[in-house]
Amino acid sequence: MPTKNKLKILLCNEASFLFSGYGKYGKEVMSRLYATDKYELAEFATYGRVNDPRDRGIPWGYYANAPNEGDPRMDEYNKGGCNQFGEWRFERVILDFKPDVVFDIRDFWMLGYQSYSPLRDYYHWAIMPTVDSAPQKPDWVDVFSSADGVFTYTDWSGKVLKKESGGVISPVGVASPGVDIDTFKPVPNKSAHKEEAGLMPDIKIIGTVMRNQKRKLFPDLFKAFRQFLDECERSGKTELAQKTFLYLHTSYPDVGWDIPILLKEFGLGNKVIFTYLCKGTGQCFPSFFQGASMVSPFTKQHTAVFPSVVHGISENQLRNIMCLFDVYVQYSICEGFGMPQVEAASCGVPVMSVDYSAMEDVVRNLNGQPIKVKRLFRELETGAYRAMPDNDDLCKSLLSFFSSPEPIRQRKGFRAREGVVKNYTWDHTAKKWEDYFDSIELQGLQGQWDSPPRLVPKNTNIPEDIVNHKDFIEIASNQILDNRIKAYQKAEMIRDLNYGARFTGKGWSPFKRENAIKIMDVMAKNINECEKVRCGMVNYGAPDFIQYAHARKSM
Repeated sequence: MPTKNKLKILLCNEASFLFSGYGKYGKEVMSRLYATDKYELAEFATYGRVNDPRDRGIPWGYYANAPNEGDPRMDEYNKGGCNQFGEWRFERVILDFKPDVVFDIRDFWMLGYQSYSPLRDYYHWAIMPTVDSAPQKPDWVDVFSSADGVFTYTDWSGKVLKKESGGVISPVGVASPGVDIDTFKPVPNKSAHKEEAGLMPDIKIIGTVMRNQKRKLFPDLFKAFRQFLDECERSGKTELAQKTFLYLHTSYPDVGWDIPILLKEFGLGNKVIFTYLCKGTGQCFPSFFQGASMVSPFTKQHTAVFPSVVHGISENQLRNIMCLFDVYVQYSICEGFGMPQVEAASCGVPVMSVDYSAMEDVVRNLNGQPIKVKRLFRELETGAYRAMPDNDDLCKSLLSFFSSPEPIRQRKGFRAREGVVKNYTWDHTAKKWEDYFDSIELQGLQGQWDSPPRLVPKNTNIPEDIVNHKDFIEIASNQILDNRIKAYQKAEMIRDLNYGARFTGKGWSPFKRENAIKIMDVMAKNINECEKVRCGMVNYGAPDFIQYAHARKSM
C-alpha cells in the first residue's frame, strides 16, 4: 500500500526567531508540529532576511521576506504597505513550496492578501485573526469568511465573528497563545526578590507590561493610581499609600504617551518605577524616571535605556520583573489577546483587566478581577467600539485587594497560575492546530499543484452601453477574469464607481470604469503569469530567497 504523502503546511508569520508575540507563537507551535514528524513544514518569515544568523536553529523550511540593507529591491519593498507582511513575495514562495495548507495568525492587514492571491484555489487557508473589538469592518469579515478554517484567540472574538458574518463564520476552535510555565513561575520569596532588585522588601507593587501606544491607557492608569493613593490617605491607610508603587515595563520614547508630562500632571514622579536596560551588559534594573536614557549602574556610562523592540529583554528577565508585582493591571481600550496578563498570572500574580474584548475572557480564565467599563466609544479609524474603564472601580478593587490579609492575596496568586495551567500552555495550543490539520480534507484544487493551466481570457472589450455600474462590474469581471475575483473586491469597485472616486490612503482620486478595467486587467495578468509558472510554461528563475531556502533544506 503506497505511503501517504505528508501534508505540506506553510506558516506566514513574523520570523520565529523574533522576540515578538507573533514570532513566539510561531516558534512554539511549529516546533511541536515538527516534533510529530507528520508534516512537511515551512515558514514565510516576515522581517526575516537571507543569511540572517538567527535562522540557523530553524529545522523546518524557511523563506525570507525582507531584503537586506542596501539591496536595490528595498525601494520596492517599502512602496507597498503590505510588502513587509509578505504580499510582494507570497506567490513566489507558494509556487516553490506548493503547500496544501497556508495558515496565519495575524491582523487583517497582515494576512488579507492571501485571500485574493491568484493561486488561492490551490491551498487550504486557515487563519486566526486578532479580533479586538466590535464591529469589525465589513470587508474584514468578508475576507475572514472566505477562509476554509477560522480559529480565534478567545471565545469573545469567536462570538463577534459568528454574529457579524451572519453565521457564515463558525470558528473551529480557540487556539490562544500559551506561556512557558517553567520559565514564568513564582519566586519562592517575593520580599527577598524585591530586595535583590534593589527595592524595599515590604513595598507593594501594582505592575503592568504594555507598549507605549495610543490604545494603552497610561493617562487613566496614572489617574486611577493617584486616586488610589489619595483614597488611602483619606481612609487612614497612610502607610499603604507610602509603600505602594506603580511599576511600568514599557518603552519611551515611542508612538504613544508623553510619560514625563503624565508623571508631572499627576504628581507621581516618586511613585512610578520603570525598567531600564543596560545596552552594554544586557542587564535590566528598576528605577524612577531618569529620562529616555540614564547612567547604567553596570557600566557607569550613559548606556541604560527603556526596553523596546530594538533593545529587548529575555523571557527570564521579564519573569523576574513580573515577580516583583503584587497585582497586575491590564488597562487598554481593547486587546486582541494581551499576553502579559497570562505571563504575569503564570508568575503567581493576580490579574485585573478591563471587562471588554479579549480581556473579558482572559481575566476570567485567570480567576482575576474584571474592571468595569464606564462607557464604550466609537473609534474613527476603525469604526469599532472601544472601552473606557471605570477608574473608580479600579481604585476600589486595588483598595480591596491590598486591604485583604496576605494569605488571601497569596491564594489569588495561586488561582491565577491555576488558570494558566488549565487554559494557556503551548502544548494545549499546538494540539489544537495538530488536531485541525489532521482533520483537513482538501477540497477542489487544493494541493493539486500539477493540475492543467487555468488561464483567464483577459477580454477587456466591455460593451459601452451598460447603464448600471453593478451590471458593468459583473460583465467585466466575467469577461476579463472568468469571475475569479472576490465578492468584496467587486463590491468596492461598484461603490467607488457610484462615488466617482476612490480613497487610496493619501487622498481621493477619480475612479471611472476604465480604472476598474485596468485593475481587473492587472489581476488577469497576475493570474496568467502565476498559472504559467505553476505549469512550467515559463521560468523566471530562482531569486536569492528561494535559492537560500533550497540551500538550507539541503544542509
